[in-house]
Amino acid sequence: MEEINTVAQLKFASQHLFNLICFIGILYYFLKKPVSSFFVNRSKNIEESINTAKNIIEGAQQKYDENSMKINQLDNEVTLMNKSAENTVESKIEDINNNVNSMVSLIEKDTEEIIKLEKDKIDSQIQAAIIQKAIKISENDLRQQLTEEKDEELIMSYLVEVKKDVISNS
Repeated sequence: MEEINTVAQLKFASQHLFNLICFIGILYYFLKKPVSSFFVNRSKNIEESINTAKNIIEGAQQKYDENSMKINQLDNEVTLMNKSAENTVESKIEDINNNVNSMVSLIEKDTEEIIKLEKDKIDSQIQAAIIQKAIKISENDLRQQLTEEKDEELIMSYLVEVKKDVISNS
């Protein structure tokens, strides 16, 4: 009986194997096109997504490169502007220093001239004051020295001299 069971089991297994092969064949026949078209479509979608991603990455890289160039240009322009500003500032500072030095020189000359003029004015005032004092002193001395008798004596001597001159000239 053991043989019968084995033959029966083999028969049973072969029938199920045949059914399985038929089932797989039917599935293959009916599902081959839909499954392959699904995978082809899926592959195309993935390829399109990859191409789109590549295009986006390339566009982003291109924009990055353009923006990097613009930033470098801006950096260069800023550097040039800073240098130009520094040169302008230095030039203006030099001009201001030159103007200040010339103004200081003019002020010194003007101050020296004003001091000289003031000195001359003070000297003149001092001289005038000295002369006035000398005149007052001389007047006082003359008043003290001249009396009516001396006036008469001077007038008489003057007249005598005038007579002598008139006589000698005639």
